[in-house]
Amino acid sequence: MSTASSEPPIALRIPPELWVLVSEELDYVHLKRLAGVCKAFKAMLEQPHYALRLFVKPPTGHLQLGMELGIHPMLDRLDLIRCEDTDTARFLYPRHHLIAFDYPAADEFATASACTKIEIVMSGEYECGTVVCQSGITVRQVLKHVLEYWNAPVTDNVADEVRKEFDLRTDYPIKKRTWNNGKEFDLYD
Repeated sequence: MSTASSEPPIALRIPPELWVLVSEELDYVHLKRLAGVCKAFKAMLEQPHYALRLFVKPPTGHLQLGMELGIHPMLDRLDLIRCEDTDTARFLYPRHHLIAFDYPAADEFATASACTKIEIVMSGEYECGTVVCQSGITVRQVLKHVLEYWNAPVTDNVADEVRKEFDLRTDYPIKKRTWNNGKEFDLYD
């Protein structure tokens, strides 16, 4: 014989101090999941103590050269190289058509601590340029900048380099940057 208990779930009966200790062991993704469990956890994670780990703490002006920064997890889960539309940034999961700009996380800061200037270099060799924003650079701004880089027309100098590397005729059309079998450029007829 069971009756509906009027007591709150066990998770809410655990003292808040213990939840704070548990939350210190969680990463960004798990903190976001915890915030979705109930209003009490969401309120706890909205405290300034968690702002840096949740990429919502604005720039403080105290960054120093060589200081270690956290990179927003969303930036690791996107296919920015093969995306042909600068208004979309698809997640790497091929069975789903999830667009990064549709998520609130796109408006969180790209780094923790938040930066006001970022030089983007992908795979240690592709210099995508610099993003500057005095109020802090968001994931959305980084994504837009990188997508614009990969979808930009190829300069004549770069096209000439690609033709030489692949031993192509001098008038072979190289139309845009993309990624193909480990090479920076896809070749178009």
